[in-house]
Amino acid sequence: MFTRQPASSSKTIGDIKPVEKSFDRTLDALRPGADGNAGATTRPVNRQDGTLSIIGNDLTIVGQGLRIITRGTLQVEGKVEGDVVGNEVIIGEKGQVTGVVSGQTVIVHGAVAGTVKGVNVVLSASARVDGDVLHSQLSVEQGAHLDGRVRRPADPAELAPVLE
Repeated sequence: MFTRQPASSSKTIGDIKPVEKSFDRTLDALRPGADGNAGATTRPVNRQDGTLSIIGNDLTIVGQGLRIITRGTLQVEGKVEGDVVGNEVIIGEKGQVTGVVSGQTVIVHGAVAGTVKGVNVVLSASARVDGDVLHSQLSVEQGAHLDGRVRRPADPAELAPVLE
């Protein structure tokens, strides 16, 4: 039911305070930290264009010739059977990708079965990569599992993600 408030208690636009912008902090709290727990990762999310896409841990995406592409940041917490491409790609601790993971920056906390391509690649202690890693800069934390070749291409353009 609706009730009417007396005119003396109504608020004007000037009385209304804006809601605190806590969305970014909430997303940061959901991102896995270097220790695998919730909290900020080793570097903040790139929000130059304000885009962050999350594939949740209860989501499985399967498709023949599947390619997920974003110009912003993509965080994978679920399972993807296909290629993942973005400016920044973060594979969460429970995230699994079977296919190519490509981005300017690629941070792996979970599992990748396929090629990882990135200008900056970070494999955290909980990472499990079964495939080749092509990089310009590579960081591998103690405890990371890597079964494949690691190489730096002669042509850096080979690492640029195709965001179309």
